[in-house]
Amino acid sequence: HLHTDATMASYLTKVTGIASKAAEVVKTKVVPSAVKAYNATMAGGAEFVVKDPAAADKLGRQLVYTNLAKLPVMIEGAAAEIKVVERKWAGRMDLPMMEVGVAALFSAEVYAWMCVGEIIGSGGGAMS
Repeated sequence: HLHTDATMASYLTKVTGIASKAAEVVKTKVVPSAVKAYNATMAGGAEFVVKDPAAADKLGRQLVYTNLAKLPVMIEGAAAEIKVVERKWAGRMDLPMMEVGVAALFSAEVYAWMCVGEIIGSGGGAMS
């Protein structure tokens, strides 16, 4: 037991020294630069700080409903895009080869990114 206790005391001394050095680095190098960056950020954005607690409580809902209010315009834009695609599809035999090639390349890229997403989503590769 005596040998084990001495070894543990030695390790404890080493670990305490390492932790002390790490704490000193954090205190002298990390914290001051983080505080400086925080103060600069807050000084630059001071006009955006909401001081009224009631107004601050509403911010989350305001963000959600403001973005929801944008949906009809986005849906109209998507509907217009769909009409353009439908017109092009109806006249697909008259499309220039350059446009057909770009569409084919775009389709291949979308499919490739979908495959990458599936591979990443399933946890990696085929070897797992």
